[in-house]
Amino acid sequence: MNFRVPTHTPLYATVALALLSVVLMVAPVQGSGPTPRLAHHAGTVALASSGLSAVGAVTTPSSSLASSLALGVDVAPHSICAFQSNGCSAGVGQARVMLSAQAIGNGVTSWKDVQVAFVIETTLFDGVYDPSALDYGQNPCAQGGAMPCEESNGVPFFIAHAQQIGNAIAAANPHSHVSFALVDYFATLDQFDDGDGQEYHVDIQNFVQSQYFGSQVISTFQAHTLAGGWVYSDSDFSDNFLHSSVITALYGTIIGSGLGWTNDTHHVIVWLGSTAPRDPSYQVNYCVTPSDYSMGANCYSPTCEPSYAFENGISPNCEGWIHSQDGNVTHSIAALAHTAPACTGSVGGVCTVDMIDYWDAMTDPYAKDWPTGRPGGGPGGVIVQANTAKIMLAGCDLAAATGGTWDGPAFFTCPDGQSGTLQYVQHGPATNPNTQNPTLFLALRQIGFGPVVETQTAAGTDHPLFQFVSFGNIIVAGGDNLQPTSACTRNGVILKTCQLVPAISHLGGREVLGWNWSTNATSNIMYVGDAWTASFNVVATGPPYTTVPVDSCITAACSSGGSTAFSGIFTWANYVPYTNNTVITVSFPLGQVTVAFTPPPLGPAAPPPPPPPLPPGIPVAAPTAVPVLTQLGIGNTVGVGNVSLQGVAAGFLGAGFMRVGIKNRPVAMKVAAKSGLVTSKFDREGINKNAASVGHFE
Repeated sequence: MNFRVPTHTPLYATVALALLSVVLMVAPVQGSGPTPRLAHHAGTVALASSGLSAVGAVTTPSSSLASSLALGVDVAPHSICAFQSNGCSAGVGQARVMLSAQAIGNGVTSWKDVQVAFVIETTLFDGVYDPSALDYGQNPCAQGGAMPCEESNGVPFFIAHAQQIGNAIAAANPHSHVSFALVDYFATLDQFDDGDGQEYHVDIQNFVQSQYFGSQVISTFQAHTLAGGWVYSDSDFSDNFLHSSVITALYGTIIGSGLGWTNDTHHVIVWLGSTAPRDPSYQVNYCVTPSDYSMGANCYSPTCEPSYAFENGISPNCEGWIHSQDGNVTHSIAALAHTAPACTGSVGGVCTVDMIDYWDAMTDPYAKDWPTGRPGGGPGGVIVQANTAKIMLAGCDLAAATGGTWDGPAFFTCPDGQSGTLQYVQHGPATNPNTQNPTLFLALRQIGFGPVVETQTAAGTDHPLFQFVSFGNIIVAGGDNLQPTSACTRNGVILKTCQLVPAISHLGGREVLGWNWSTNATSNIMYVGDAWTASFNVVATGPPYTTVPVDSCITAACSSGGSTAFSGIFTWANYVPYTNNTVITVSFPLGQVTVAFTPPPLGPAAPPPPPPPLPPGIPVAAPTAVPVLTQLGIGNTVGVGNVSLQGVAAGFLGAGFMRVGIKNRPVAMKVAAKSGLVTSKFDREGINKNAASVGHFE
């Protein structure tokens, strides 16, 4: 530890108000198995923006950003046929694309949801002294109803600026949703206390958002505990002020007695005061103080915190501060912060305790409130320095044991190196106190939420965290041919809520694939070391027969490779990096595939042309029908009364080229060769028997 002699140069109200105004100008910022390694056309780009702007509604800031994600694109095989054919030199009609994202860098240490419980001490030096009680003990400055020499204005400042304090803490932790509750206390009910205070009192039970915190503090703590004013009635030098019931107050707060702690948040306790706990390591001596009980036979504070019955449990007798007093290692406030169900069930598994020691007479060994003429007493006295050191060391030790922060007077440094930043601010009149305290405001704004095992790197937005947009004649395979897989790993373990199947949207007739890290919106956040991959099939719907881009992308390499955005969108990672709380969109790198020459597919064979139409028949006039009542030489009996021979003959002729069969073909040929007079064989008598003749019906 390090002591420096303080110099008491008060910060006047006008200067304090100006500095506080500057401080308050901080505005709040709102299933799958292993994927095979793809060997060709791999590209990787780390998120380090160089002025790229996404076309369309999503914009990438031009300012430099710390690396958050390393993005990659792989394609295999590196050559395919077009038209989903196997009939080219590549021998395969589709390729598999794998997108990858690795969360890198340092991230930002932050908790998603944080509940902060303020524990406000109300001893007289904390800023609530009641001079109307006219019990000023041996204080050299408070005689006759005046104010103590070095009283902090911590409590009046907190009440007056509770709203700004809540807003400032929320603004300082833009990646966390912060809510607040309030507890107050001071009484010890021992030999240094006349017994008119409370050891544990809940003011704000249910944790409220920052915008409601200020009004809640006024309507509960100020209205009831301080009776609507600024003083604690009858708070004087007959009450404890060098030690307090801080162990009881913190015990009740940690276990959540009367408080609405919830398990899905990280629990933080912020203590503000200036006393020591009742513990052997931090025993203080009242003989050098202005207390009414400073001249007794035993001037040392008790070292045992009595058991206290809370509404949900009873604290052990003699509960320790950092170490147990009864051999049970869990019986200390430091251990309780790690073992209480309200702490183990919180995010992080521990309650973080931040300690702020006011700069007042009980922490300032050179304050005039330490009466002179006492052995080891007076400003700078040996016992006085021991008292103040024990108070501040108690705060340092508990903060260190729970992963919290400590702040206090600027002249003091904790053993772990945390140095105080607070300057002294005069309290002012009891009923009209000075409510400005710039360094205390900064200390509250900079409270810590404790160590974070995981560092958040990228959180999802209202767009898919990852998106794939194909380029040109490369499109995602349709239907069952898409065969998508995804994997999300954290610390080597598969994330159960990983989005395994991409969401498919349509833009300009093109299918666009989108994924989130988690299907649970509240878990859609990547941490340092997280890894995401997704793979799926693509096909080529046609030429060019060369190396072409697979994805629409907008990096410099993408431009050189012939790729660009498609209708204002591209293959991206769209998220909030935990560096500046601004939504950004970063392009994936270029992926390529070679489309081998593939003859266009032939259509179905053309049907043969229809046969030409039959030529028209030869028209023949048909005379009037001749009645015939006999059997025709066609082997059929005509079942009609009349047949026109002329019509039948005309029909034969009209049919064209009718073959006529003749029974005696040689005779017919012979007949065709004769000339001259031809007679019938029936006429042979009386005629030259050697003359030519034809037999009828032969």
